[in-house]
Amino acid sequence: MNLTLPYIVEETGDYAVVFKPPKMHSAPLKQSEGETLFSWYASRFPSVYDLMHRLDYDTHGLVLFAKNLQSYEFFKDLQDKGGFVKEYSAVCTRFCERFCEVPISGFPSPPVLADCAPSIGKPQVIESYFRPYGPGRKQVRPILDEENKYHEIAKDKGAMYRTEIISIKNNVITARIKRGFRHQIRCHLCWVGFPILNDPLYGSDRLYSSEPCQQPAEESDANLLALCAHALYFTDPSTGSEQEYRIESY
Repeated sequence: MNLTLPYIVEETGDYAVVFKPPKMHSAPLKQSEGETLFSWYASRFPSVYDLMHRLDYDTHGLVLFAKNLQSYEFFKDLQDKGGFVKEYSAVCTRFCERFCEVPISGFPSPPVLADCAPSIGKPQVIESYFRPYGPGRKQVRPILDEENKYHEIAKDKGAMYRTEIISIKNNVITARIKRGFRHQIRCHLCWVGFPILNDPLYGSDRLYSSEPCQQPAEESDANLLALCAHALYFTDPSTGSEQEYRIESY
């Protein structure tokens, strides 16, 4: 799979499913430079309404665009009801015993994640609230209560954000979320002892190192963040049929 350029996976009169490569912002940010996925698609469909979700700069995979106000409102309602599902695959490393002996700064005690495939229909669940963390608020940390000492607590409609682990095969984890928060999967997997390979913020070598993160001089598939948003599940706003879109995953 070519990871260097965006491309359209599917397009209807109401929506477009578009592949976002790594090292590209989903939409303009203050620190964004160069082309974003939104600007790339808008140059081809100028009247596009909005993105329905975003992927981190380092993450690659599928993003859904609403092409008009009607489809945007339909998808927004679908998201609010938990009917829009995003599936990810991640190549993970394992923390050594030091993770248990020396907890990572800012993380509460982790839940136990069974190192096996979940039962059919019964995914393993990681859930928490979130708070910004660290210099420049570049990271997040899970929290399990609503302590007053935290000035900002992110909630999912008043509840905890949920990451459902549906498969663990060797060092590849497949997870699903319905509504997500910034770095949710990256942080949740790190929390339970499965940091994602080449993660510049939550990788085991970064969390225990006092050295600042150094980006490789040359990017290649071998040193990119090993996290792919490989599937989307949602209802077609015009036909009412259930749609599933997939790309190659780990």
